[in-house]
Amino acid sequence: MDHSLFHQHHKEVLREAASIAEEMTSDFFKLTPNCWRRARYDILTLEGLEQAEISPHALALVAKYHGCHRDRVLKSAIFDFYRICLQDHNILKALDTCPDLSLLPLFLYILTHELVHVVRFSQFQALFEAPEEQRREEEKQVHLLTQKILTPLNFPELPRVIRYYEDNWQGGWQYAHL
Repeated sequence: MDHSLFHQHHKEVLREAASIAEEMTSDFFKLTPNCWRRARYDILTLEGLEQAEISPHALALVAKYHGCHRDRVLKSAIFDFYRICLQDHNILKALDTCPDLSLLPLFLYILTHELVHVVRFSQFQALFEAPEEQRREEEKQVHLLTQKILTPLNFPELPRVIRYYEDNWQGGWQYAHL
């Protein structure tokens, strides 16, 4: 399937949004650098995703992997690793179909939302493998937390992104346990 990819200017805005989202999420949850080492994650765009990480509908999804350092063999050395899988094609489509959306606030919302999931999974506040009903409740909780985290930024475009999410994506989360 042929998917639209982010261009260089999209990636530059994405880097800015990732920096802001991580800082705002860290401040909100009062995370130290050690906390982020326990909540290992990476952010990938469509060109870096595995086939199983590509969604026809979601703006992003979180994939969970188990990692282990090469020289370690004990089960205690295994750690969780999360990949925030941005769906370029769906994000670009949302921007095309909703002229009210702006790239930076949309990226900020998406990344902060996914980082909240990563924090909550890594701190055992939520289960990655939760049943569907718990996932729906978790999604509502993450949406509320994302709003609280981003409100201090006072971006005038943020309410439009939140409204877009509520109208189109509420309850439509997607995980990939690979």
